[in-house]
Amino acid sequence: QDSLYSQTTFDPAANRNISRVQNIGRIATTGLELAANAENLGRKGLDLSGSLTYTDSTIRENAGFVAVADDTLGKRQPNIPAWRATALAAYRWSPELTTSLGVRYSGPQYRTLNNADVNGYTYQGVSEYFTADVRARYQFNRQVSASFGIDNLNNYQYWNFHPYPQRTFSAELQWKL
Repeated sequence: QDSLYSQTTFDPAANRNISRVQNIGRIATTGLELAANAENLGRKGLDLSGSLTYTDSTIRENAGFVAVADDTLGKRQPNIPAWRATALAAYRWSPELTTSLGVRYSGPQYRTLNNADVNGYTYQGVSEYFTADVRARYQFNRQVSASFGIDNLNNYQYWNFHPYPQRTFSAELQWKL
């Protein structure tokens, strides 16, 4: 209850954007989060972990957004998706070589208190996303290791205020003194 939100809105009378901080009288949030982790599952070297979160967060009491009374009542709290999920599988092929595959999902979110921003795939929007990342790491000796990874392997286009990077490759060579 008693949350503060900063919102930027367009004021047609002033013909400009106006930022304001608004006090929200009451927000009700309920949900469930499950998480699991297992090492050497089914065979030595296979590690699995994952999580699943459901959140129902709605505005229950508020004087209004902009100048419209009660236009936010029953709306979802900004920046809180209903569903989120993660999963990670890592396999140690040998003491030197480890590979992993991770996936992440987040449902769509609103940025505005009145949930008027229904298209998350635009500037300042927050879209849903499902991405997969892969990594391989090789430890040559105690001091030297190398890794290679691909983020957003499935090249999913998603937004959080601005477009996120699509498929990205990374390589690392590490030398410890």
